[in-house]
Amino acid sequence: MSAAAPSVRRLGPDDQEAIRGLHAGMDAKDSYYRFFATVPENLTSVGAALSRDDPDHCAVGAFVEDRLVGVANFVTLAGTHTAEVALVVAHDEQEHGIGTELLRKLAELARERGIQHFVADVMAANSKMMRLLIESEFAFTAQRCDGSIRIGVQL
Repeated sequence: MSAAAPSVRRLGPDDQEAIRGLHAGMDAKDSYYRFFATVPENLTSVGAALSRDDPDHCAVGAFVEDRLVGVANFVTLAGTHTAEVALVVAHDEQEHGIGTELLRKLAELARERGIQHFVADVMAANSKMMRLLIESEFAFTAQRCDGSIRIGVQL
């Protein structure tokens, strides 16, 4: 873990290469927890999708100095006040509050857009993500389903 506190901000098109680099550097376990599979082959498209900011999409990144160390994003589910959320933090930066800060900032931006709930599918074995949610300021529900847990977060 680096000594500097991370700065958290919205991501945009200029961040595509940093997003690609963060995902390319993920180990197999972190990739499985994030994508439910290995790292996608076309990380350029992942970077483009995550850096898009429009009414239905938003992503924030945590930076330590110039290094992107975490990303959280949401995609609004059509016709609802709910968004699907995903989050990843570089392995060497996990369990230091970065995920919590990303989730907090993403929730703030979601509320500004009228989103009232986040949903996420989390691998049952992903204890770090479950601990992040349990220790967060948000009320949440959890329902087990075929090896994963469907999380609902009240914003």
